Amino acid sequence: MENIRNLTLKMDGNEQIISLLSRNDAIVKMVSKFQVAVEELNSKQKKLEYQHALLGKDLSPIEKLKNDRRKELEDRTMTAVRIMQVFAHDKEKSKLQAKLFHITSEYIQNCLDMELIKLSKNIWLIANKHGGYALTFIDKIKSALNPENLKITAKFEKEFGLNQDMLRNIEDANLSFIEAMLLFEEAMNEKEDLLIKIKKINKQIKKLLADKVDHLALMFETDHPDFYNEYRVLRDKQLQKQPKEANDQETDFADLLLDDVQLKPTLKPRKAPGKAKPDIK
Repeated sequence: MENIRNLTLKMDGNEQIISLLSRNDAIVKMVSKFQVAVEELNSKQKKLEYQHALLGKDLSPIEKLKNDRRKELEDRTMTAVRIMQVFAHDKEKSKLQAKLFHITSEYIQNCLDMELIKLSKNIWLIANKHGGYALTFIDKIKSALNPENLKITAKFEKEFGLNQDMLRNIEDANLSFIEAMLLFEEAMNEKEDLLIKIKKINKQIKKLLADKVDHLALMFETDHPDFYNEYRVLRDKQLQKQPKEANDQETDFADLLLDDVQLKPTLKPRKAPGKAKPDIK
């Protein structure tokens, strides 16, 4: 992806060139192709500035919300884990002990987002199962009609301190975290799409300058040397500020001048009468 600092340098360099071309509008209008190229450069620069403004949107509130909701889910899940670890040890449930043994606060904090969601769900299911809590609406009705089930859940709550409200809190925290996580991911995806668009526009501007504007500006080296020299200084300065790997397709003014000199001897004079000026439009 484009480095933001390099992007800013490119935009600043483009803006200086556009400002110079704007101040010398009379020269630009002497050649219709030059005028068209400059108008295209202006249009692409405006698109670049718009995308850059969108890229600067502050995502910290969305990120903070995600982090806060994750912390809440971590804490509520870890509370249930501790209770179930005590339960497994007290009741000598070796399989459950082995399943819960590695789950520590540090382990939960280091889980990826999706891993935390899955882990929290599994702990919720384990706690519901061993606590005798019903998971579905129909099971809850059956449980409420069965006094024995009520005694089991009441005893579990009294001995180990885990109740249905705590399990509901885990469920709510999980759903809230998923919502915040998806919101943050959507914002990050939008930013990534913007960076792709910006990279594309940058490439178009780079090609436009190297393939058209630089060559058209060179036409005025003799008749308008002040304009051309200022343009050349700005372009050289722009290229020097960009990373070396980004300069492969950029214009080397020395090469342009050399090409111009080398091409002239190879041109064969026309035998047509008169000296009609070529149409450069």
